[in-house]
Amino acid sequence: MMNRAHVPMLPMLLAALLAVSLLAACAATAPGTARGGWAGREENVADASLGADVRLALIEKLGFDALGITVDTAGSRVYLTGRVEKRATQELAEEVALSVPGVARVDSALSLKDGDGAETPVGQAVAGTEQEVQDAALELRVGKNLLGEIGRHALHLEVESTDGVVSVRGRVPDAERKSLALRAAQGTPGVKKVIDLIEVRR
Repeated sequence: MMNRAHVPMLPMLLAALLAVSLLAACAATAPGTARGGWAGREENVADASLGADVRLALIEKLGFDALGITVDTAGSRVYLTGRVEKRATQELAEEVALSVPGVARVDSALSLKDGDGAETPVGQAVAGTEQEVQDAALELRVGKNLLGEIGRHALHLEVESTDGVVSVRGRVPDAERKSLALRAAQGTPGVKKVIDLIEVRR
């Protein structure tokens, strides 16, 4: 009797484990995980700022599925790559990016994770992780504020956010810029606490 009662739970446990694995995969391709952290691969302040704006717009408008999109910028041109769960995300990401001030052209090479774009139970579970979306959006907002305060030096800082607690890690050339960076992070709406992991170069 006890064995029969526990057998139906196995598929649920497997689905939960699969959902966790998928979340980890999404996190590995989320905007801001490339060189420069939240700033992606951009090499200058203007490109990094525009890239952050596009990433933030994608997350705010398209939700969790947009975390699978990698954004690269070159001047006013934006490149979107990655794999997404929903056909709507694939089709609308270009329009969302074009709505961002400063974007003149968007090249999208987004693909679907499954053949027909249908939502699987695991995909639906992943899409429901609203906190992941909020954390990613807050990281981008903090990154934008860092750019505004310390310019190109912000490109060397990594920002991580969990439930409003933000860590800022990396190196800056002097104590003044470190102070400015921490103040910028703390002053970002939604930040409850800042964990200082910034080193001053010697």
